[in-house]
Amino acid sequence: MPAAYPNFPLLSLPVAAGIAYAPHFIHALIVINATKRWNNISPRDQLEKIENRMSKAAWAMAKRTKSAHINGLETLPIFYGAVLAALQAGVAKDTINFYAGFFVASRALYTLVYIFNTNQITALARTGIWAAGMAACVKLFLAAAATKY
Repeated sequence: MPAAYPNFPLLSLPVAAGIAYAPHFIHALIVINATKRWNNISPRDQLEKIENRMSKAAWAMAKRTKSAHINGLETLPIFYGAVLAALQAGVAKDTINFYAGFFVASRALYTLVYIFNTNQITALARTGIWAAGMAACVKLFLAAAATKY
C-alpha cells in the first residue's frame, strides 16, 4: 500500500460505498439520456412509468443498474462488519489489506458485469464474483474469530 494510505482497510470502506452508489448515478444518466428528464419527486418509481418512452435495451440496462445499486447496499454492512471486526481483533494488517482489497475489486467487477450482463453465462459469472467477494468477508470474520480474545 502507498505510504499515503497506511490504513487501507479504513479507506476501503468509503471506496466500497462509492462502488455501491455508482450504479445509482449511472441509472440516472441512462434515464436522463433516454427521456431528457429526471423525476426527482419520485425517482424510485419513475422507471416503471417511463418504460414506453425508452428503448428496450436502455430500459433493461437501467433496471440492471438499479439492481446493482441495491445489491451493493445489501453487501456494505457485511463488508463493514468484517473489516471492523478484523481491525478490532488485531488481525494481521497484510491479511486485512488483501481481503479488503479483494472485496473492493470484486465489487467493482461485479457492478460492471451486472450492468452490462445480457445472457445467462455472464449472469453466472456475476454470481461467482459476488460469492468471491462474500468469501473475502467470511475470511475476515473467521480471522477475527481466530484471534485471542
